[in-house]
Amino acid sequence: MGLTLEEWRRARNVSQEKMAEVCGVHLNTYRLWEKSPGEIRIDNAIKIADFLQISLDDIILSANTTKRSKEESEVTG
Repeated sequence: MGLTLEEWRRARNVSQEKMAEVCGVHLNTYRLWEKSPGEIRIDNAIKIADFLQISLDDIILSANTTKRSKEESEVTG
């Protein structure tokens, strides 16, 4: 199981504000991406991957991990 985008960001001690700045987007947009990484355009995914020093595969996996986590919480919630 991969890490979520939020977990990758926190592991690198980077704020959401900094990630929004790196991507050139509003803070609320970046926050949405952490909840729904499948919404990230490829150009922004590349910026995130480069900045966090992770692969694009990690971002794709984070989308799947986030989706599974939401589904699991709906079942158990």
